[in-house]
Amino acid sequence: MGEVFLHKLDPNTIYEELAQRRGTNKTIRRVENFEIQNKILDDVESRFKALNATRRAAKSTTEAMSHVELCLKFPKSRTVYMGLTLDSVTEIVWDVFKGINEENHLGLKFNETKKIIFYPNGSRTRLFGLDASERQLAKILGQKLRKVSVDEAGSITIDLEDFCFQKVRPALIDLAPFSYLTLLGTCENIPNTYFEKVTTGKCELFDWNVYRWTAYDNPFIKENWSKEIEDILRVNPKAHESSKFKTHYLNEWCSDDDLLIIPWSKMEWIDDLPIDKRHDWNYTLSIDLGYNDATAYSVICYSWNLPDAFVVKTFKETEQDFTAVSNVIKDLKRKYPINNLIVDGANKQGIEEMKKRLGLPEIEIAEKLGKATYLRLLRDDVIMGKLKFIKNDNGELEREWKSLQWKDEKKEKEDDRCQNHLSDAVLYGWRKTSALRGDSPPPKPKEHEPEYETYLEDIEDERAREEIEKESEYYGQPEDEFF
Repeated sequence: MGEVFLHKLDPNTIYEELAQRRGTNKTIRRVENFEIQNKILDDVESRFKALNATRRAAKSTTEAMSHVELCLKFPKSRTVYMGLTLDSVTEIVWDVFKGINEENHLGLKFNETKKIIFYPNGSRTRLFGLDASERQLAKILGQKLRKVSVDEAGSITIDLEDFCFQKVRPALIDLAPFSYLTLLGTCENIPNTYFEKVTTGKCELFDWNVYRWTAYDNPFIKENWSKEIEDILRVNPKAHESSKFKTHYLNEWCSDDDLLIIPWSKMEWIDDLPIDKRHDWNYTLSIDLGYNDATAYSVICYSWNLPDAFVVKTFKETEQDFTAVSNVIKDLKRKYPINNLIVDGANKQGIEEMKKRLGLPEIEIAEKLGKATYLRLLRDDVIMGKLKFIKNDNGELEREWKSLQWKDEKKEKEDDRCQNHLSDAVLYGWRKTSALRGDSPPPKPKEHEPEYETYLEDIEDERAREEIEKESEYYGQPEDEFF
């Protein structure tokens, strides 16, 4: 007969096993030699963190673990994990949460439709896309939140600084000092983003604790990461000089100047408009409408007697409805003798409301066909000094142009990670004034010319975009309950 061995079990071991089986664990397993991950998770003093790491460095996994640990520690907590879109953030982290649950026997429940994670102690974590409607954002950020994470922070196109300070921070006040905000992402080749500002210590609105590391620090991927980089450099020894290699493999901020659309360093600044009685000044006000994205305004001055145009003032405002936009227009008309009023016509209903009900019948719809071609021509005017800028009133435009770049080397589309609201407003006004100030409008390319195919592609792309925007006027995103 076999012998029976009796072992006296430690009570803590018994309790831990029962907690795993019942899904009531208050801790999760960590990787002992993943030092940077454990350091971040142990840092409960820092309310505002920035995680800046390369691909495959486990920053999203680390942040998901932080959500789980907080929700287990504080019953009935509400946390939100955000990304560019709900689809993108789901791809990044939904299965990560499921893996943490399975590995630690936490008993979490997952709502696949609303992307909400339910904890046995009443806590909940929701995934959310920053492209959602203002109403949905208000639902989310109207709660008392324990933690908010913004993934893909280096690629966020909204005003992230304003979003964090004006919307997220107030949602964390109730549960302070045990409430947290984290921005996480990789370095990008887009300069002057808010995430770069945070990770390089240039943000003064928050006391950010910044963590920077690479996949070399991830014990699960370190060996493969090293071999991959060695292979890349073996095939192309100069690969380390490219912006993509520096950002995604070395975690360095850098810009690709060849992709910049407007060379901001060539902007010619003047103190005021030239004084000459022969100059009969005309003013064009052009507007790029937005709501979550900013509404941008541009005032450009020109004269029939001068070949140059002058950007007098540019600025932008967020969360403006059509009445607010109309009031700004009327204020500017009182300040400047506006001859032309040009508005982005994506929202046809809004334009008609501004024309008929809000007293602005003179509105012209902005010309958008051939945008890439006209951006290159605008670039030429900036370089040649034919478009000049009044000092002190165009700083935001300069900052936008410092980061606005083409999507790739083809230079046919703007990088959708970059803000372009002020740039678009200036482009609309510049296109109008170029035909009124003695400059001939850019000619349509002829069929035998190399530019003709690009011209047709621009027209087709613009028509497709307008069709999508038109459909969005009628089909909004479905509303749902928050938690």
